[in-house]
Amino acid sequence: MRWFSGCVVFVALFALTAALAPAQANSKYAAYVMHAESGDILFDRYSTARRYPASLTKMMTLYMLFEAVEAGELTLESKLKVSKRAAGQPPSKLGVKAGSTISVDTAIRALVVKSANDVAVVVAETLAGSEWQFAKTMTTRARQLGMRSTTFRNASGLPNSRQVTTARDMAELGRRVMQDFPQHYHYFAAKSFTYGGRTYSTHNSLVKNYDGADGIKTGYTRRSGFNLVTSAEKDGVRLVGVVLGGRKSWSRDRHMRDILNNAFAEVAKNPTRIAALHRKTPAPRLKPTLVAALAARTAAPTIAGHEPLRNEIMTAAAGFSETPAGEGDILGALIASADIDDFNEFERARIASAPNEEGFIGEGDLETVNPFAFGVQIGAYSTKELAQAELEAAAAKSGFTDRDRAILPTMRADGSMLYRARFRKLTEIEATLACTELKNAGVSCFVVSDADTHLN
Repeated sequence: MRWFSGCVVFVALFALTAALAPAQANSKYAAYVMHAESGDILFDRYSTARRYPASLTKMMTLYMLFEAVEAGELTLESKLKVSKRAAGQPPSKLGVKAGSTISVDTAIRALVVKSANDVAVVVAETLAGSEWQFAKTMTTRARQLGMRSTTFRNASGLPNSRQVTTARDMAELGRRVMQDFPQHYHYFAAKSFTYGGRTYSTHNSLVKNYDGADGIKTGYTRRSGFNLVTSAEKDGVRLVGVVLGGRKSWSRDRHMRDILNNAFAEVAKNPTRIAALHRKTPAPRLKPTLVAALAARTAAPTIAGHEPLRNEIMTAAAGFSETPAGEGDILGALIASADIDDFNEFERARIASAPNEEGFIGEGDLETVNPFAFGVQIGAYSTKELAQAELEAAAAKSGFTDRDRAILPTMRADGSMLYRARFRKLTEIEATLACTELKNAGVSCFVVSDADTHLN
């Protein structure tokens, strides 16, 4: 009998450990459900832990765009000009061409349905002159909305070690989009949209197959995992749910359904007392027209010509793996499970070429990584003088005269010297975009990554 009791205890402990293991093993996970009207908390798992927003960022980009429309700065028919930098963003993208224009209405649909990174930059540059300036405005506005733990560094959600948020902040943002712009919220229910003769389907499966769901946004990068913010209404009750760090899109969606179903059931059982212990006061809302006036966006003129990419794109630190080497093809599984249109191609190229990522095992390591470990080489020359002349000519042609650059001597096998002309101390994305700019200026180049690119 004693042996049997011991077995029962062991089995119970084993089951409990198995049930808790996925949440413990997945350091990217967080989830949250709130009552949209009262702010009552119905589900909370790591809701204040720092996470990466990925394309959930575009909810804030859209919030700022809606403000501009309501303030009269733009209309839904206004044309937004596409810069060369915007057109050069990595996927997911709409494929707009530099010099072309798109309407505000098209931009909204492209951000919601296609999650287009190029369109996010078009919006940012239209509203603030540069994406970096827009990101600072986004962060300021987030604080005004009560999002105390969110910092933006770009308008799209492309990887940036300093672009962070929490599940609670994303729920608050989703709620404010609905409350502050009910006249525009219908965009988030779109299942598809057509542009350039091609129809794009939404990545958000819940708006298609979860009863009552009508938005709002998905997101994915390797470092963030599969993210989702969903709003749904049943029997007059509206909830906002957030799941961050899903291992697969389908498991993320299933978890969202579960936590929303449980929350709706809890409200139905006790509609007058919903998690009263955790009740919080919603942040006071500011009228969009007042916010627009306070922000004084007209004081930030549209930037013409080239602006240094370092001021446009901040750190894109290397990703990290949760699983030690030797436990299977984790990279292959990630790529196979990702929607190709929602997978960051810059990350794909970097991960595929990385021989070992065991050094990147947690968020704490991100601060110690040197992200500016890339450069752009324009050539290797027989004399230092020739290399210097070519490098300065390339800098003048491309507008990179303010960039860190150097001539790096290298001894060949026969004892002779070569002099490599490089732009240095760039992130991988900066280097890739810089090389594109150089090629557009008629300068051949390629991206490099080695110790020479980050010497002091």
